[in-house]
Amino acid sequence: MKTTATPIAQRLRRLSRPKAVLLTAAGLIVSATGLLTPLMSPAASASTTPTPISYQLGWVTNTEFAGTYLAQTLGYFSSGGLNVAILPGGSNPVEPVIASGKALVGDSNADTVAAAVAAGAPLRIIGARYQINPFCIISSAKSPIKNPKELIGKTVGVNTYNLTVWNVFLALNGIKASQVKTVDEGYSLGPTPLVNGQVQAWMGFSTNEPGVLTLAGFKNYSFLMSSFGYHVYADVYVTTVNAIKNDKPQLVAFMKGELKGWALDLKNPTLGTALTVSRYEKSLGFSTKQQSLENLAQIKLIETPYTKAHGLFAMSSADITANLKTLAFAQKQGVATYYTQRNLFDDSILKAALAK
Repeated sequence: MKTTATPIAQRLRRLSRPKAVLLTAAGLIVSATGLLTPLMSPAASASTTPTPISYQLGWVTNTEFAGTYLAQTLGYFSSGGLNVAILPGGSNPVEPVIASGKALVGDSNADTVAAAVAAGAPLRIIGARYQINPFCIISSAKSPIKNPKELIGKTVGVNTYNLTVWNVFLALNGIKASQVKTVDEGYSLGPTPLVNGQVQAWMGFSTNEPGVLTLAGFKNYSFLMSSFGYHVYADVYVTTVNAIKNDKPQLVAFMKGELKGWALDLKNPTLGTALTVSRYEKSLGFSTKQQSLENLAQIKLIETPYTKAHGLFAMSSADITANLKTLAFAQKQGVATYYTQRNLFDDSILKAALAK
């Protein structure tokens, strides 16, 4: 999922590094440099040649994918017979990479997958990491905007690539576009106009801008758009119909590794943040403090009462219905064409991975 940087404060960094080598309950070594090293298990050290696969991320290598880095580093993938190459993402869509076979699995969002399938791509969603969509509306804590109706008569900053979702959100809440002054902020770096008072609200991601603004000393209030009708899974796992049929062992092994890696990150997010920073801070200029906040903020999007009962990434029938309803509504607004059949979602791989 795209996140925005900002001149106010960039993102990504964290955790005071331990001075000594420690053995944690997670079965890994935290060295004096803060790096995480797996303890070799019999499965991980076996002489069998692992099967190479690629995982295409939907965004840059920040803590949005901390659980994946843990799974790779700690041997959760290799113990399942896989050698997983993590492909960094960016502004380019993930779906063509998966449909072309350049990567076995990708990270995307339910709406973009649905649009690709409607256009003929043979793709399926096999799990949803973000059970709750992170899109949010941010305002100053001094003049908080607490619900969609309070946006009427206000000026709102929206990045160009979020305008479609913004217009759908207004329509979902019975608000005419003319009732809100929307400022197209282009591909700007972040919510600086909110801080400067040029807009009264900003559409962003709950995992990103609120933390960035807080670190910059700007007290803010935000509400999730999912609380007001915008139900679309984010950070979903996408693969092809053919892969589900012919590459099931690799997909199941991959999802098992993801489940273990994310379970560890949710239990101890400092580990995932430390690993992310140690691997990518120099190349991407991350802010450790912001990355820590982002990793913590995504916990409530990933872990819900339903996933606690049925396993991480599990997709409930009610949520699938809500997703399809939102996509069908958006399609009626003329914003895009979406595939809205229930078989867009296939949980057979995840169920196999969750099986004891």
